[in-house]
Amino acid sequence: MTAFGGVQFINLVTGVFRSKVAAIWLGSQGVGFLGLLLTTFNLIVGTLNLGLPTSVVKHLSASSIQLLPKRIKIVKILAVIIGMISAALCFCFAAQLSLITFETDDFTWAFRLLAISVFFKQFSTIYSSILRSTGRLKQLANANIIASIIGIFFTVPLYYYFQLRGIVYNLITLGFVEAIIFYIYFKRLKINNEKVNKTEFLSQSKKMAGDGFFYNLSSFTELLAAYVLQMFISNYGGLKILGQYIAGYTILNSYVALIFTVMSIDYFPRLSKNNTQNNLLSEEVNHQLYIGIIILFPILLLMLLFSHIFIILIYTKEFMAAEVYLQIAMMGIFFKLFSWTVSFVLLAKGSRRLIIQNSIIYNIIFLFCHIFGYLADGLRGLAIGYTIYFLIYLLGNYWQANQLFSVKIESKNIKTYIACCVIIMLCIFINFTITDSLLKKIIISMITIIASAWSLRRLNHIFKWIK
Repeated sequence: MTAFGGVQFINLVTGVFRSKVAAIWLGSQGVGFLGLLLTTFNLIVGTLNLGLPTSVVKHLSASSIQLLPKRIKIVKILAVIIGMISAALCFCFAAQLSLITFETDDFTWAFRLLAISVFFKQFSTIYSSILRSTGRLKQLANANIIASIIGIFFTVPLYYYFQLRGIVYNLITLGFVEAIIFYIYFKRLKINNEKVNKTEFLSQSKKMAGDGFFYNLSSFTELLAAYVLQMFISNYGGLKILGQYIAGYTILNSYVALIFTVMSIDYFPRLSKNNTQNNLLSEEVNHQLYIGIIILFPILLLMLLFSHIFIILIYTKEFMAAEVYLQIAMMGIFFKLFSWTVSFVLLAKGSRRLIIQNSIIYNIIFLFCHIFGYLADGLRGLAIGYTIYFLIYLLGNYWQANQLFSVKIESKNIKTYIACCVIIMLCIFINFTITDSLLKKIIISMITIIASAWSLRRLNHIFKWIK
């Protein structure tokens, strides 16, 4: 957890730098193009990886020491096969991807070049999962840090000299760097290179792909929903509005919500190991939720207080329209914390029918909430739709986990969570109703200071920083 705090700090800094460079040299329309291209890229990778990144973690985490080398060998072969197939499909259907995404074939060249990056991304993602599943979290953290730092040196010259083309060149470069770094760290594990016969390969790969298919369906529907939503905003509002939305969404889901990424590193493997003992599952969920609350609560209040500074720091004044999105959708992020924590139980228990059902139903709700919200009130409506969606997701996930797997959130955690929700809502209400700018900042600042002190005291109680 500590190691990945450093990773996410590095990712935060490099991410902010990339966003700033894109905002200055590409503008809001360029950021809209970048966002739509990245969403399409992620959809391609997520669709064609067969859910292996998640499935690999589950299968390798549960493997004995004797079986581990052979299963890793199988995963290595699958990484190459899936990478090559994904790249070939992206290259062959580049024209169609350009037409669907941008309503023109002018960007066929972009998707043909992206095929290279697709191969590298599939490769590095699966090797990252191997490091994660074998408990090499420190090595995984170091690999992420090095890849981020090296990659940032290519972003500036590529964006500066090639503008929109630089986005594609940058994706290829970053993919190559990640693949090399993760492969180097994997080789340092010194896993025996076991021989695998055809029967073993087919048997184990079938199991991994079988589980992965259902994990992948969940990921695919989420990526598809994001893709459809961004195309909708682009068609109805243009790339400039899409750029504003992406700016607000990125600040929330890539920077503020980094806590989810940090916690998930060892959270899912722990749940997978204890997936047959419901009492241990409940303990893990409660611990994870409690940690998330005390970390995220003051961060969201700080973001509300300094939302305009966040936007100027990460982007430019051209993106100030995204401020209203941030100030409302932050409530959705807090709802997401609860639903995200519980949703891992459904994955760990491996209920395939439930995974498929949830993927389809909740992503339809996601699209409905966001599209209706946008049509009703633009960016503000998108933020409200985001918040309503995660409230629905929270209630649905907890009901399922409780009814099907006897997962129960302790009453003290529920009381703490509800109290924090009320305070966040109160601050949002104050922000939008009090017209005196100085007065509302004073009130929210006082609440934020108290919340931060409470959070630090709770964290100190857990980690014993100060004795």
